[in-house]
Amino acid sequence: MAEKFTKNNISIKNLSLWDENARFPDKYFNKTEKELVEYFLSKKDFKLAELAEEVVNEFDLPQLEKLVIYELNGKNIVLEGNRRLAVYKLLDNPELTDNVKIKNKLNGLKSRIKINDNFKLECLITKDKDQGLRYIDRKHLRGNNEVSWGDNERAHHNARRGNASQKELLKVAITKRIKDLDFPEELKEQVLGHGFVTTFWRLIEQNPAWSTFGFSLDDNGELQTTDKEFDEKLKVIIFDVLQKGKFNNKLFSRLNTKEIESYLKQIKNDDYKRVADEIKKQTKTDLFGKESTSVQKNNGANRSIPKSSLRNYLIPKTCVLQIQETKINNIYCELKNDLLIDDSKNAVPNAVGVLFRVFLEISLDYYAKMNSHGFKKNDTINQKISWVVKSLEDKKYDKNKFNNINKVGSSTGQKSYLSIENFHEYVHSTTTQPSSSELKSKWDNLQDFFEILWGDLNKKAKTKKQNAKRKK
Repeated sequence: MAEKFTKNNISIKNLSLWDENARFPDKYFNKTEKELVEYFLSKKDFKLAELAEEVVNEFDLPQLEKLVIYELNGKNIVLEGNRRLAVYKLLDNPELTDNVKIKNKLNGLKSRIKINDNFKLECLITKDKDQGLRYIDRKHLRGNNEVSWGDNERAHHNARRGNASQKELLKVAITKRIKDLDFPEELKEQVLGHGFVTTFWRLIEQNPAWSTFGFSLDDNGELQTTDKEFDEKLKVIIFDVLQKGKFNNKLFSRLNTKEIESYLKQIKNDDYKRVADEIKKQTKTDLFGKESTSVQKNNGANRSIPKSSLRNYLIPKTCVLQIQETKINNIYCELKNDLLIDDSKNAVPNAVGVLFRVFLEISLDYYAKMNSHGFKKNDTINQKISWVVKSLEDKKYDKNKFNNINKVGSSTGQKSYLSIENFHEYVHSTTTQPSSSELKSKWDNLQDFFEILWGDLNKKAKTKKQNAKRKK
């Protein structure tokens, strides 16, 4: 890091927009700063005016993200952060645009802050252009390895900040109600996951549901209903949504408010039984006594269950690892069934973070042992990951499945939330505390790796057992 980049605060007058930025057409190569800024402003999708307003509103906050600078012949060319730099240059000098309306807005914004061309921005500087371009690849091609919040996460965040709307408070309250339902865990996760959540909220958060079920929220934000059978009806709604159900031969996503009201009011006792019978029919038990449930759509096709942060434990119920080593299996079961990371007072994210790291390392150690390889005492987890991944790749497993575990073990990815340095902080830092959503997101990103590792070990054990039988 020290050899490839240096850190410095550089005045905006000494920073240059990059005319080869992918946002600029080829004809903008070698254009002036004013022409480049005007192009940015001409594109509504770039939202420069909106960004300028955000910068001014939060001018007291420290800079969140550094600019990435390519130093060439004494010139500081901004490889990453051109849009942000354009905003700061406009706030310093609104005359960079000839658009009177935007210029007036910028002058108004500038009057609220203290800024001139000596205003400094935090920068990462490199003389190796390819190194700087790695940041562009990570941010713009791989989304900076971030996992975006869905509606539920945003609603919970706003509720905890005290900024939630009535609909967001309702979402938080109903999400809690769903968690408490006597209903298959996979289906509760699925309905609030990608692909179904929009349809579900369309049915449950609008006025027809408020009037039909008599919704209200008490002083603690808990959901109150006048309909004593609401929980049973909620199960029916969840099941029908997962089935891609219809009402009056129309998809739920196409129903108007009157049709939604009619659908909600016609849910009766027969529907409770229908759903209970269907779930019983579609619930399977594996050799270890674990139950799993999948819902068939009306066309009869099975739909896989997407990952979700709704679950109460680190490992989703849909992830089944068969681990023969007793201690490792016990840790796996504790992370899957015993240690809560939900919104309750009983949640233990610190314990889960530490045990998650332990589970990762001893899984690597056990794999090496069963493949006749002994790690040295001083081998780091990064080195262990590298050896295990190479071993699995040599067995012709899909290399793409190892992208995320490679980020854990990468020495160049220490700022990634997946990095092993981040895991180490769960154990050694006196201040770092993992959030529940962060831990679940990490597991979701690494689940493919654990499934391949333990699947391969089981395959090896099965082959060994078969060979032993042949010898007899």
